[in-house]
Amino acid sequence: MIYYLVTTLIISFVNIGLLMVVNSKRSTSYFTAMFYVITIQLAGHVFLALSSNIEEAILANKMAYIGAVFIPALFFLGELTICNIKPPRAVRIGIFSFSTIVLCFAFTAGFSDIFYESVTLVQNKGVTDFTAEFGPAHKLFNIMLFIYLISGICVLVYSLLKKRNFSYRNLQALAIIAFLSIGAFFIFRELGCDMLAMPSIYIGVEFIMLCIIRRISMYDIEGTVRDTLEYQNENAYLSISKNRSYIGCNDIAAHYFPVLKTFRIDSKIRESDEFGSILIKLIEKFNPENLCQVDYFQYGNKHYKSVLRHLYHGSRVCGYLFRIEDDTKVQRYIKLLDKYNTDLAMDVQNKDSHIQAMQEQLIIGMSNMVENRDSNAGGHIKRTSQVAKILINEMKKDESFRHMNKFFNAVVKVAPMHDLGKIAVDDTILRKPGKYTAEEFNVMKTHSEKGAAIVENLLKDVESQELITIAKNVTNFHHERYDGSGYPMGLKGDEIPLEARIMAVADVYDALVSRRSYKERMTYAEAYDIIVSSMGTHFDPMLKKFFINCHKEIEAFYDSCNEA
Repeated sequence: MIYYLVTTLIISFVNIGLLMVVNSKRSTSYFTAMFYVITIQLAGHVFLALSSNIEEAILANKMAYIGAVFIPALFFLGELTICNIKPPRAVRIGIFSFSTIVLCFAFTAGFSDIFYESVTLVQNKGVTDFTAEFGPAHKLFNIMLFIYLISGICVLVYSLLKKRNFSYRNLQALAIIAFLSIGAFFIFRELGCDMLAMPSIYIGVEFIMLCIIRRISMYDIEGTVRDTLEYQNENAYLSISKNRSYIGCNDIAAHYFPVLKTFRIDSKIRESDEFGSILIKLIEKFNPENLCQVDYFQYGNKHYKSVLRHLYHGSRVCGYLFRIEDDTKVQRYIKLLDKYNTDLAMDVQNKDSHIQAMQEQLIIGMSNMVENRDSNAGGHIKRTSQVAKILINEMKKDESFRHMNKFFNAVVKVAPMHDLGKIAVDDTILRKPGKYTAEEFNVMKTHSEKGAAIVENLLKDVESQELITIAKNVTNFHHERYDGSGYPMGLKGDEIPLEARIMAVADVYDALVSRRSYKERMTYAEAYDIIVSSMGTHFDPMLKKFFINCHKEIEAFYDSCNEA
């Protein structure tokens, strides 16, 4: 028995090592804590088996109770995390407080009869155990286990019936763990063999959790994006605090600038140092009102391009972040411009085209990420962009708009960006299946202004200022209403940019004829009547004739989408 218990303890330590490998760069804190608590409980079983008197046995049992009390709590909170349910902070504090109170009662064993009325030491073939008559406080422990078991089952059933944004395999694994860690405890305690059975049960739970944690890492979009960017990154990054103290840098920065290895963390950047002087001058040039600042500098025999931005901790500015890339080749090309003017111009043009292509792919990718997060927005970006394009093509037929082809092409290009601001809206609101409360709607309304800031940040130094302005207007003002009752600024009539007025028609039409979690789709006729009747209140009445002329083409487009 002792060899068996020691073996399970060793395996648990090995599993902690495997956890460090599987979960090396991500945080699944509740399940991670379960590994350590399980190891403490197994150690308690070992010490109980080796104890020589009743005092040692009670002390070992208290050690085991740390696991018995906190494993169900940690499992329940981990279950909520996997099911994408975020309980309020007060609930999390209440769960740990309740478990701590039960543990305090368990720690009274040997001093009071409130948890154990009496304890009898039992030794069999060199293995120590004890039998106990339970006191009134022990019922609280049973109640706690029962509450966690029922709550866990309710969460599993609710998630299975109502939620879609999690892995069903993980859900199945959770159900197995729930039975093994809580249900089996009741069974084996009644059979009087919990000391023999539970260590193996907990080792099995650890193996299942390792599989779950590994799968969670694949579904962590923020983590995988961060790891992908880090793996493919070729730029140097370094950060400096607001008081110009050195915070740190990545490996590429240390390779580019070996002097950084002599910088002490949290120490002021020295102007007497050549590289430190360069950094301070770049910071002094930075205008806080700008999102970023691009500069060029020379260090040693190399040329570098620097992009300086604010460094954020949460929503608070805490310093400066430098992204530095080796620009030596580009500078050498510039110096040889007179000799290789034609070839260099072609190379720069290709580079700009490549950057623009990357920019467009980034925008489409971010738009798709918004749709993947928003349970109500499947295909919305593609459809609204096409509706806007159809409406614009109809407007181009009008003689008065013949000179505006460049403007119209720009509107079509930026239409997919109109809801980018939703990427900054919390999942609990964005994924809410029903209608929003007034407070939630106020938060949702901020996506338009946030989208304008994101668009400007993405397109700056890549696209023309004219296109950037059109993109910002589309994202920021497509929820404005012609009668002034819209948001975010309550603009009225021609105060609303034309590009936003066009996008408003496309956006609302798609919302009407598409199914949402809180409503069914309308018929084309119903949507047509609402759009036409709203011309002059919600929409620009100038657009009425163009919408009427092309609404059949729009309906044909939606029919093709439904067939696909």
